[in-house]
Amino acid sequence: MGKKYENTPGLVALDFISLVLSYVIGYYVRFGTLEGIFEEQLYRIGIACLLLIYICIALSTKCLENLMERGYGKEFLLVFQINCTLAVALALVLYFLHIAGDYSRIFYGAIFVADVMLMTGLRCLYKKLLRKYYSVEKFARRFLILTTADAAGPVYGELTGSIPVDYSLVGMILLDGSRRSVPQKLRKMVVADRSCMYDYIRTSAIDEVFISVDNLPVREIEDIILTLQHMGIVVNVNIQTFGLKTREKALREFGSHSVLTYSTNLFDSTSLFLKRAMDIIGSLFGLLLTGILMVIIGPLIYLESPGPVIFSQIRIGKNGRRFKIYKFRSMYVDAEERKKELMEHNEMKGQMFKMANDPRITKVGSFIRRTSIDEFPQFYNVFKGDMSLVGTRPPTEDEFLHYTNEQKRRLSLKPGITGLWQVSGRSDITDFDEVVKLDLQYIDNWSVWQDIKIIGKTIWTVIHASGAH
Repeated sequence: MGKKYENTPGLVALDFISLVLSYVIGYYVRFGTLEGIFEEQLYRIGIACLLLIYICIALSTKCLENLMERGYGKEFLLVFQINCTLAVALALVLYFLHIAGDYSRIFYGAIFVADVMLMTGLRCLYKKLLRKYYSVEKFARRFLILTTADAAGPVYGELTGSIPVDYSLVGMILLDGSRRSVPQKLRKMVVADRSCMYDYIRTSAIDEVFISVDNLPVREIEDIILTLQHMGIVVNVNIQTFGLKTREKALREFGSHSVLTYSTNLFDSTSLFLKRAMDIIGSLFGLLLTGILMVIIGPLIYLESPGPVIFSQIRIGKNGRRFKIYKFRSMYVDAEERKKELMEHNEMKGQMFKMANDPRITKVGSFIRRTSIDEFPQFYNVFKGDMSLVGTRPPTEDEFLHYTNEQKRRLSLKPGITGLWQVSGRSDITDFDEVVKLDLQYIDNWSVWQDIKIIGKTIWTVIHASGAH
């Protein structure tokens, strides 16, 4: 029993139908006929890529969750986002396969428009059919609320507003007190009490029960659970959350113990795997570019300021892990020693140092910072797993030691070469609390799709050499 009920196989099947029909429509709009549509290898490759990309999107995002909770407007926006991702990803895949130019733009456009309309329409129709299907009593899962007289009102109010579409509430059973102890409007919902509840459940059509009690001995609750299990009834027990309204909670195994895990954001393993896969692929491409840049930039850095071409420094990674970060050196070799002399010119409020026209920066350094070339050696950090392509800025040890409790949370994901702060006008932000706010916004709303968008914005920012000192 849960809020995220979805008939996932049915939804995936409908989306597949929508994609195939849209592909057929796109072909017809382009050629005026459907003859030989799947006989040509080019178009067989195209539809295969389209469906495979959709599967990747479905696995890495939440587009299949909470279907019944979304209105028609939100469904349209979600479908539009899915198709934008599909369009970009398909174009990239076909480009790397060297066949992108073999498809007409009219063909691409027709598929996009058709799929937005078809997928939205089919999903909305599917929701209507599900509601109608589960409105029939024999198809819905019938459940009872087992609670105490004092808790009956709050439990009923909280639960009825979030009952999944495939569940039907039969009534309430009081484990203490009497019918008169509950609010007048709920008395008709009380179908039994402690003395006769097993008789009622045994002789009624009941699939599940929801138990929510605070003041019964644990042993009594265990007896109720075991008895109902022996009757073949699914038992859902409301877990004591100590009044905490943390957004993300999960029941997990910790060693030999069952524990309730609290976090501001619990990331699923599939999304984290895809993020790491993106990091490895992106870092390999980045390391290739770094090698080319090393040949060009390295001698220029050394000629202006003799010393190591690559600058390394201990930074703080995920949840306080130390690692050595690498960059093309953009400052004179004595920059760290001179930093103390310049602290009074710090333009940043909080645990960061930033100064316009920093005298420690070389002329070559100014250029590679403005164009973000100095960041390229960090692809090695990404490849090693210390960093990610997208994340938060890794602080220095000195900055980290002055963090507040809330600021520490910005390290709950791996630091990144780029991030939400970097693409939000990094040279215009002068308060470290604003940086933290953007980082926490990124963490609390993290998804693979968000990373892709930030990478796209980063490329645009780098091309226009904006937002960097």
